[in-house]
This record gives sequence, structure tokens and C-alpha cells, in this order.
Amino acid sequence: MFVKTTQKLLTSVGVDIGSSTSHIIFSSILLEKDAQSKSEKFRIKERKILHSGPIHLTPFSDADTIDLVALRDLFLRDYAAAGIKVSEIDTGAVIITGESAKKQNAEQIVKALAGETGKFVAATAGPNFEAVLAAYGAGAVLRSENSGLTIMNVDVGGGSSNISICQEGRIVQTAAINVGSRLLATDDSGTLVRLEETGRKVAEQLGINLSIGQRIDADTQGRLASSLAESLVEALQGPPKSNITRMLMMTPPLDAAQKIDELTFSGGVAEYIYETETREFNDLGRTLADEIRAKVTERGMPLHEPEHKIRATVIGAGQSSLQVSGSTTFLSAGLEYPLRNLPVVVPHIPKGKQTSEEIKRAIMKALERFDIQEGLNPLILAFKDAVRPSYENLASFSEGVVAALPTTVRTGKSILMCFDTDIGNSVGNVMKRETGIANEILCIDEISLDEGDFVDIGEPIIEGVVVPVVVKTLVFSTE
Repeated sequence: MFVKTTQKLLTSVGVDIGSSTSHIIFSSILLEKDAQSKSEKFRIKERKILHSGPIHLTPFSDADTIDLVALRDLFLRDYAAAGIKVSEIDTGAVIITGESAKKQNAEQIVKALAGETGKFVAATAGPNFEAVLAAYGAGAVLRSENSGLTIMNVDVGGGSSNISICQEGRIVQTAAINVGSRLLATDDSGTLVRLEETGRKVAEQLGINLSIGQRIDADTQGRLASSLAESLVEALQGPPKSNITRMLMMTPPLDAAQKIDELTFSGGVAEYIYETETREFNDLGRTLADEIRAKVTERGMPLHEPEHKIRATVIGAGQSSLQVSGSTTFLSAGLEYPLRNLPVVVPHIPKGKQTSEEIKRAIMKALERFDIQEGLNPLILAFKDAVRPSYENLASFSEGVVAALPTTVRTGKSILMCFDTDIGNSVGNVMKRETGIANEILCIDEISLDEGDFVDIGEPIIEGVVVPVVVKTLVFSTE
């Protein structure tokens, strides 16, 4: 029996819509109040998988449009199979990834599914953020923390491969390349029924002309898969050298090669790499996996099997808990509430005294990691023990934050920040005084946020200086 005052039980659901497959997971989340917390903070005590839906091929009504009706019907059948009603869901997440995120109705799908299925975080994941999700879901981040090893996780899906390098429990580099199993697909007779523009361009580079309705033999598929695998492995080892690899890169490349202790693969293609899938889906999946495994082995790369593969980016909604900020929060008078579904961006700021330029670079790198366009996308910056309470330090910190957000400042959008210490009021006051900006500022204090969190912020309570915050954490463990 759960003690009502200190524990709370939630039912959560995670939906992952990829360019190749889509799937859903239902979970039970037990939250327990942290007795040591300065605020009403709940932490996840226990998580149980209630039901894992089958892997569905993502339905398309045409080459550029995901079939929302068919997709919804698939998921509603999964609800029925799980014995769970839509009304029984407390929290969750809908994430659309890969080539699917580029489709014409991607945002419509995310909003429709989030609206129909309860109290959800809803987002399209760009290539760097998808790499972050997969690294957590595959278990690479946690393993790097527990083992001290440097782990590279590569999530190979239908339209892209998303790369993360994990050290000491955090992601230090990400990159993505247009290498995936569903860049083309055939019917049972070998006739092309799907051809992404990227697949056509790679074929063209190899002297192969492809078009919908054309028959494609195993030898041609093998040549394409070999070229894609070569480009992927090249991208894992640093800046690309070949024209094809440069063409396929979706993000800036990884820095110069560094020592990797373990290389793991997640995503649908990983099921073939580790020989845990036997079915065929009339695409490049199995052939691409064979080529990747062969090239990794040839180069002596340290291949290991991750904890989770195809379900790595299925996001269970982890935590939906009401917290309150400390009483030293800074709130500009012109802010409008509520603020909803703000993605949390955590700049990695080294300990010790930092210059404004170092603060600026840390914030810009964090924004890049999450594929967030500064000044266009809403966000909240979260800092962990980032600034010491001397006026000089506060001034440098404030100048660095403002310098990292030029579009936000120029367009007059609000600057939202969260601190895990009681420094919020000091930062807000110094930022207003030293930088002269006219933007509204919110500096929440005494709440610790992590990458992958989304927050809702309500109107101030308790003498107008404390704000209620709902933290929705994406829990990446899936089994």
C-alpha cells in the first residue's frame, strides 16, 4: 500500500514515431517525496513496464505525409491490448524522429497524438537531440558513469544514424549522418516503392539511377549498403574525408578521433547487427547491418552490445511532479503565465571562476546539442552550481548569458533560467543592472533540472515570489 502523503503512483505512456518504425510503451511510475529536498520534490523510486506494444512500420499516405489516421488506429489498438484507457494516462511523451520529423505533417501528428492521449510532453527531435535520447535509452550514458569508460552509441534507424560520445555520465559530443535502412524500400517483387532523396543522391554518386517503380536487385542494394556503411564508419572516426560522407552529414562532424572504450549500436538496424531480428522488411536493414558489422570489425573497433536497441528512443514519461521554487526567485513583472512545455537545456560549465566568454560558449554548445535555434524556440536554461555569489562573478555570468542569446535579446523574448541553489534573485538583479537589457527575466532557484526534462511554470504564489513548477522528466530506460 502506498502512503498517500509521501508517494504517488502514475501511469505513463511513451510514443516514438520514426521514419521506419513506431512503437508505444506503457509504464507504472512510483514517485516518492525527497525528505532532504528544500522543495516539494518527488523522485522516481520504482518503474515497471506494464505493456510493450509491437513494432509497427510507420504508415505513410504518400512519400511526404505520415498517415495520421492509420497511426492513431495502430496506437489505439495497442491501448486496448494493454487494457489501459486514454483517460487513465497521467503523463507521457510523444517524440517524432529521423526522416519522419521532416515530413509535412510532423508537427500536426505530434500535437494530435499529445492532445488525444493525455498530459504529454510533445516534441520533434532533431538529429542531435535524437542522439541524446538514444544514448540515454540504450544505457550508454549510465554505463559511462558506472564504468568510467568512454562509450560511443550509434542509433541507426530508418533515415539517419545519430552518434553520441558519453563520458562520466554525460554526453560530450553528438553528430548525425543520413545513413538508414529506409532510404529506399521495395515491395515483395523487388520494385521500388519508397525512395528518399538522400537514397537517390547516394545511388547517383555510385553511378546508379533509381526511380519509383524500378526493379532493384540484391547486388545494387549491396553496393548502396556498403557505401552507406563506409560513410557511417568514417563519420565515427572524426571529420569526413570522402565527398559522399560530407554530403550525408546532417550536423557538424565529431572532433578529431579520440579513444573509445566501447562502441554500441541501437535502433532498428542494431537488431540485425547483434542478430536478434530475423524478419525482413524489404529495405536495406539487414544488408546495411552486415556491412556495418564487417567494417567495424575490420577496423578493430571495440563493438559491444547495449542494454537496449530498437526501443532506445521510446520515451516513457517519467515524472510529472509539482515542485515550488525557493523564495529568492527573480520574476520580472511583465511575464505571462503559465509557461508550458519548455525544454530544459543544461550548459556544462566547469567549476571555478568562469569568464563571460566561457559562459557564452557553454550555452551555445548546449543549444547546438539540442538542435534549438536561439531566439526561435522557447527554452529554459538550467544551471548546476554555476556561479559563486560575488558581484564580479554574477556580472560575468550575466554578461555571458546575454551574449549567448543575441536573437532573444534583440526580439525582446523572455530569458528563462533555473538554478539548483538560492542564487536566482541575485542573478536576475545583476543581469538587469549590468547588461541594461529590457527583456523580461525569470530566474527560478532551488530546483534541479536535467537534460531531457520539460517544465511547466505557473503563476507566482506565496506573496508573489514563489512559482509552482511541473517537471516532466523523460525516463529513458525501456525494459
